[in-house]
Amino acid sequence: MNASFYNGISGVKSQQFGMDVWADNISNISTIGYRGSTPEFSSLFSTALTGSYFDPTSNDIGLGAQSQTTGLDLTEGVLANTDNPFDMAISGEGWFGVQGQSGEIFYTRAGEFSIDANGNLVDVNGNYLMATSGNNMTATTLPQETIDKFGKYYNPTNTHDIQPYLVAPLGNVPLGAVGDQSKVTLPDLLYYPPTPTQNVTYGANLEPIINVEATLIPLNALDFPSTATANALNAISLSGGIANTTGILNPQIGDKVIIALSDTNGKILNTTATLDANNEWSLSNYDVSSLDLSAPLNVTATLQTTQEVANVEHFSTSIISPTGEKDTLDMTFTKRVPQGTEGTTWDATVKILSFYENYTIEQYDPTKTYDPTLYNVNIAQNQVTKIYDPALYSVDKTNHKVYSIVDTQVGTVSFGSTGELLSNDIPTLSNSGTPLNLHLGTLGSFDGLVSSNSIDKSNVVSSDGFGEGFLTGYGMDGNGNIVAEFSNGRSSAISKVALYHFQNDQGLNKISSTLFTTSSNSGKPIFYADANGKTFLGSGIVSGRLEGSNVSYATALTELLITQKAFDANAKSITTSDQLIQNAINMKK
Repeated sequence: MNASFYNGISGVKSQQFGMDVWADNISNISTIGYRGSTPEFSSLFSTALTGSYFDPTSNDIGLGAQSQTTGLDLTEGVLANTDNPFDMAISGEGWFGVQGQSGEIFYTRAGEFSIDANGNLVDVNGNYLMATSGNNMTATTLPQETIDKFGKYYNPTNTHDIQPYLVAPLGNVPLGAVGDQSKVTLPDLLYYPPTPTQNVTYGANLEPIINVEATLIPLNALDFPSTATANALNAISLSGGIANTTGILNPQIGDKVIIALSDTNGKILNTTATLDANNEWSLSNYDVSSLDLSAPLNVTATLQTTQEVANVEHFSTSIISPTGEKDTLDMTFTKRVPQGTEGTTWDATVKILSFYENYTIEQYDPTKTYDPTLYNVNIAQNQVTKIYDPALYSVDKTNHKVYSIVDTQVGTVSFGSTGELLSNDIPTLSNSGTPLNLHLGTLGSFDGLVSSNSIDKSNVVSSDGFGEGFLTGYGMDGNGNIVAEFSNGRSSAISKVALYHFQNDQGLNKISSTLFTTSSNSGKPIFYADANGKTFLGSGIVSGRLEGSNVSYATALTELLITQKAFDANAKSITTSDQLIQNAINMKK
């Protein structure tokens, strides 16, 4: 009879333990990353009455119950959206690792992280998030003009520059070993260095339209006398041809030859002659009395004819220099004439131009002395312009820009009768020391440059290289990488968040509502690895979401009711046992 007292007491104590566990679950139903617990009980030892081994039934009497352990609920909680990219939730099993101030590693499902004052990623308790570093950030020194683009930090008393860091672009950080994880530090000033352009691909249509225009062609000096002496009547007679002059395609009878006669004073007298059927021309007894005839007259001749003229196509595109400036790739294609019936050939001149200065027209100042080797002076128009060496500079008077010529290369491109590219011998250019290849298409195809009157093709250009970039913010990608984003549109992985796994998650020691430590029962943390020994996360990490508590409110309330009834029943067994003993005492009286 006394045993029933102790059975009831152990039952009350056990159910109180259960009540405490379920109350704790309910109190943490809104705690981020909370793992619910389930109370588990066991019987105390029992005693056996006298009996025989041959008895078909047991006659043990139990001596009560006890609280045994709390089983960890490992089901996944509900995910909620947030605005913080460093709020993370684990899709699947696994644990984040965080390092305490003393260096101890804790494990948690609460992925509520932020950047502290020192640039470290920490949880709400100030523990450091553990991750594999990409080791691609190094402290650097930058020119002052670049530093100025970052700006300064201000406080009430002074300003100071912050140490900038240089990033080496990285697409993905491979997950390291368990012992290689470290805290994540994200600098405020991170610089993405420029990447010079090394490849440009250009596609367009060089239309081979035949243009026929009136053309002036200077005659070769071998086709006419260079000087002429007047006769007694102050007249001259000249004759010549066009046989030695190149560039004349289709001379016609009656084409004009413009003859310029000049004396020692620079005075010029122009007259004309016409071609005959033999492509010859002559001038007889032409009066030159208006000129100074003290010395022979100088003679030049130009043929005026109608023929096909060269088409010129001009294209340009931006490229990135090794120092990050935007330069220009300038391409000029000139069609060779006459155009063949089986295709066309174009001469190409390709230049890399870098902005030098604005092109200005100054007002003439009569009080100044202008060096004629440096300036062109036009007093009539009251203008002064700077002289630029065409071998070193390209002047765009339309847009008032002057460019220095970084490199110039010439070559030819040829096309078949249907417009396909047949050859391209334009050499590699030098982008301020970086080789730059100009890709104009696959030979024998239409994927780049074409030359056809029947193909409608838009200009298409692509190039590599990027200008300098300044940090605009940090975020996460879908592979667990912490990513830095830059003003030039580029991004780079910085670290990979680690996910820890255990042989027995139930064996972890709970030290707070969301933090756990290892035990001999849980085993040491492990990373998953493939057949080649390459580690991987094993579960997904979702950015901008948080995992809530996995406690079911309905289940917890139901268990509370059950625990309450069990507690009442055990308390009743104590009072009932008391009544029985009282009755037994009364029987003696």
